[in-house]
Amino acid sequence: MRCAVYIRVSTDKEEQKTSLQNQRSLFYEYLEKQGWDVFDFYIDVESGTTGKRENLQRLIKDAKERKFDVIAAKELSRLARNGGLSYQIRDIAMENRIHIVTLDNAINTLEGKGEMFGLYAWMYEQESQRTSTRIKAALSSKARKGEFKGSVPPYGYRLNSGKLILAEDDTPNNVKRIFRMYLEGKGFDAIARTLTREGCPTPAQVVGKKNAGLYWQGTSIKKILTNPHYVGDLVQGRQTTVSVTSKVREEIPREKQIVTENAHQAIISREDFEAVQQYMKGRKRQKAKPKAKKHLFTNYLFCADCGKALWYVQYRKGYVCGNYYKHGKHVCSQHSVKEKELIEVILTDIRNNAQMLNENEIMGRLEVKTLQARKQAEKQIQSLQRRIEKLKEQKTGLIRLLASGTITEIEYKEATESGNAELYSLQEQLKGFQSQQGNKSTGESIARLKKELKHFMKLKELTPEMVHRLVERIEVQADGSVNIHYKFAATALLTA
Repeated sequence: MRCAVYIRVSTDKEEQKTSLQNQRSLFYEYLEKQGWDVFDFYIDVESGTTGKRENLQRLIKDAKERKFDVIAAKELSRLARNGGLSYQIRDIAMENRIHIVTLDNAINTLEGKGEMFGLYAWMYEQESQRTSTRIKAALSSKARKGEFKGSVPPYGYRLNSGKLILAEDDTPNNVKRIFRMYLEGKGFDAIARTLTREGCPTPAQVVGKKNAGLYWQGTSIKKILTNPHYVGDLVQGRQTTVSVTSKVREEIPREKQIVTENAHQAIISREDFEAVQQYMKGRKRQKAKPKAKKHLFTNYLFCADCGKALWYVQYRKGYVCGNYYKHGKHVCSQHSVKEKELIEVILTDIRNNAQMLNENEIMGRLEVKTLQARKQAEKQIQSLQRRIEKLKEQKTGLIRLLASGTITEIEYKEATESGNAELYSLQEQLKGFQSQQGNKSTGESIARLKKELKHFMKLKELTPEMVHRLVERIEVQADGSVNIHYKFAATALLTA
């Protein structure tokens, strides 16, 4: 039995880390007793009411691919405190003939103990709802006393005993500059580019977020410009979640928000703040227009240096690197290309390839090369299959080594993670070679390609259908030259 072990704690506090270690020990003992193999450990530090947990989603994905035979958790609430999510996991397991076992023995589908699943799911969700209600009541009480109830203060402030005070750095001045630049006519993205160019720390960088980006975003500028805290008022309870099982947030009417006026030192005057709100409404009305047109090479053009997509710029009648266009030349260069020139290049390529495919000699060479490629693929498949089987045998022996104390838990995890990564890579390679083997004969493929190219040659212009059917990806160099990757590989087979 291949067992997927799911472990979850709510926070990364020290006592929760101890809980993680204790749960691991319980599972090692349990798996040794059952004689099962560990497929993988799926560990999340997240609330059980949300399904957007990285490793829970990985568990669900692997379950759909039937990579294991049983899911083990300490109790059902570790998997989910959300009735809908609990049923989703149960249904996915049933559809893929995967069992669910909890160490408290409340659920064990191997022994037919699954009829109480719905009752336990409902009980855990109700418990979470009551906890959420108590927390909201406590936070609301703090807010009415004038205490900031969030964990992250607004940009430009810091927290001191529940109160907002001005930060002792340049961030308050940055806030003033943002409001001033907007009133001078600069847009969200233009302000973001200015701050990025000057090296001003972003809000995420100031609070030390692990995934903090290097660049300011227009959305961050808008958030600052609409935050009423900057006039000195403490405004809380502006949003709430629909329910404990939903992360969808809804706006609370202004009259029901908790407002404490002059609760802390203002950064922006009330007059300037109100002027920005009115200006924003006016600009929004002016910008109201039909949805932007999707251009011919949208989603096909990429910068050869930074890898970002190219954006269409109307006055250039072509495309430029999105990274450059949004953040400026210190991030990347233009990598620009005219749409008209790119169309001509692709149409010429299509005509040339269609003419080349008319030659009998070329057809013969393609057949020979394809036969050679098939033989080589067969050898690769056999080699990959042997390596995959050997890795599976090694994985089977690891749990025994762990149970006997020959290797530590850390060594076991490193070995399994490394083995899983290699196994996944080998399996993907194997799928690729097997897919090649399953393709139609070269004659049929070339005939189909000829027919397709000749059909498109009758058209006088490059259509979206032609791009979709024939083009895989286009990379644009700094000098404007392009490298076009086509979905057909006939010309590649012609090289000796």
